[in-house]
Amino acid sequence: MRYLTLFLLTILFSLVSCKRTETYIDVETMASIIIDSKKAEVLVQSVYSDVADKESILKQFNSDILEKYNIATQDYNESLEYYMNNPKQMSELVDCLKHKNAKLNVD
Repeated sequence: MRYLTLFLLTILFSLVSCKRTETYIDVETMASIIIDSKKAEVLVQSVYSDVADKESILKQFNSDILEKYNIATQDYNESLEYYMNNPKQMSELVDCLKHKNAKLNVD
Protein backbone atom coordinates (compact mmCIF):
# COMPACT_ATOMS: atom_id res chain seq x y z
CA MET A 1 0.00 0.00 0.00
CA ARG A 2 2.82 2.35 0.81
CA TYR A 3 4.43 1.81 -2.59
CA LEU A 4 1.12 2.38 -4.34
CA THR A 5 0.70 5.71 -2.53
CA LEU A 6 4.24 6.73 -3.42
CA PHE A 7 3.69 5.70 -7.03
CA LEU A 8 0.44 7.68 -7.29
CA LEU A 9 2.02 10.76 -5.73
CA THR A 10 4.91 10.53 -8.18
CA ILE A 11 2.51 10.38 -11.12
CA LEU A 12 0.45 13.24 -9.71
CA PHE A 13 3.50 15.50 -9.31
CA SER A 14 4.70 14.56 -12.78
CA LEU A 15 1.39 15.59 -14.31
CA VAL A 16 1.23 18.83 -12.36
CA SER A 17 4.71 19.82 -13.45
CA CYS A 18 3.92 19.28 -17.14
CA LYS A 19 3.61 22.57 -18.93
CA ARG A 20 1.67 23.27 -22.05
CA THR A 21 4.13 23.35 -24.91
CA GLU A 22 4.53 26.86 -26.20
CA THR A 23 3.28 27.41 -29.68
CA TYR A 24 4.43 30.38 -31.61
CA ILE A 25 4.38 31.61 -35.16
CA ASP A 26 7.19 30.10 -37.20
CA VAL A 27 10.13 32.28 -38.23
CA GLU A 28 9.19 32.54 -41.93
CA THR A 29 5.60 33.57 -41.25
CA MET A 30 6.59 35.98 -38.47
CA ALA A 31 9.13 37.64 -40.78
CA SER A 32 6.52 37.95 -43.54
CA ILE A 33 4.02 39.53 -41.13
CA ILE A 34 6.60 42.02 -39.89
CA ILE A 35 7.63 42.97 -43.42
CA ASP A 36 4.01 43.42 -44.54
CA SER A 37 3.34 45.50 -41.44
CA LYS A 38 6.34 47.74 -42.12
CA LYS A 39 5.27 48.20 -45.75
CA ALA A 40 1.82 49.25 -44.54
CA GLU A 41 3.37 51.66 -42.05
CA VAL A 42 5.52 53.31 -44.74
CA LEU A 43 2.51 53.60 -47.05
CA VAL A 44 0.30 55.14 -44.37
CA GLN A 45 3.04 57.55 -43.24
CA SER A 46 3.58 58.77 -46.80
CA VAL A 47 -0.07 59.10 -47.82
CA TYR A 48 -1.92 60.37 -44.76
CA SER A 49 -1.15 63.53 -42.83
CA ASP A 50 -3.74 63.39 -40.04
CA VAL A 51 -2.40 61.46 -37.04
CA ALA A 52 -5.82 60.01 -36.13
CA ASP A 53 -6.27 58.79 -39.71
CA LYS A 54 -2.81 57.23 -39.70
CA GLU A 55 -3.46 55.32 -36.48
CA SER A 56 -6.89 54.12 -37.56
CA ILE A 57 -5.82 53.03 -41.02
CA LEU A 58 -2.62 51.39 -39.78
CA LYS A 59 -4.62 49.45 -37.19
CA GLN A 60 -6.93 48.21 -39.94
CA PHE A 61 -3.98 47.28 -42.19
CA ASN A 62 -2.37 45.29 -39.36
CA SER A 63 -5.66 43.52 -38.70
CA ASP A 64 -5.93 42.67 -42.40
CA ILE A 65 -2.34 41.41 -42.46
CA LEU A 66 -2.95 39.06 -39.54
CA GLU A 67 -6.13 37.87 -41.23
CA LYS A 68 -4.17 37.22 -44.43
CA TYR A 69 -1.91 34.82 -42.50
CA ASN A 70 -4.84 33.45 -40.47
CA ILE A 71 -3.22 34.59 -37.21
CA ALA A 72 -5.11 35.88 -34.16
CA THR A 73 -3.87 39.09 -32.56
CA GLN A 74 -3.24 37.30 -29.27
CA ASP A 75 -1.16 34.62 -31.04
CA TYR A 76 0.88 37.32 -32.76
CA ASN A 77 1.48 39.18 -29.49
CA GLU A 78 2.44 35.98 -27.67
CA SER A 79 4.79 35.03 -30.52
CA LEU A 80 6.37 38.46 -30.48
CA GLU A 81 6.92 38.13 -26.74
CA TYR A 82 8.37 34.64 -27.26
CA TYR A 83 10.90 35.91 -29.80
CA MET A 84 11.84 38.87 -27.63
CA ASN A 85 12.51 36.57 -24.66
CA ASN A 86 14.52 33.98 -26.62
CA PRO A 87 17.70 35.47 -28.09
CA LYS A 88 18.50 32.47 -30.30
CA GLN A 89 15.06 32.49 -31.92
CA MET A 90 15.17 36.29 -32.20
CA SER A 91 18.49 35.99 -34.00
CA GLU A 92 16.91 33.51 -36.43
CA LEU A 93 14.02 35.91 -36.98
CA VAL A 94 16.38 38.83 -37.64
CA ASP A 95 18.38 36.70 -40.11
CA CYS A 96 15.19 35.72 -41.89
CA LEU A 97 14.09 39.37 -42.04
CA LYS A 98 17.46 40.36 -43.52
CA HIS A 99 17.21 37.60 -46.12
CA LYS A 100 13.63 38.49 -47.08
CA ASN A 101 14.49 42.20 -47.22
CA ALA A 102 17.49 41.55 -49.44
CA LYS A 103 15.31 39.41 -51.70
CA LEU A 104 12.71 42.20 -51.91
CA ASN A 105 15.36 44.74 -52.86
CA VAL A 106 16.65 42.49 -55.66
CA ASP A 107 13.22 41.68 -57.14
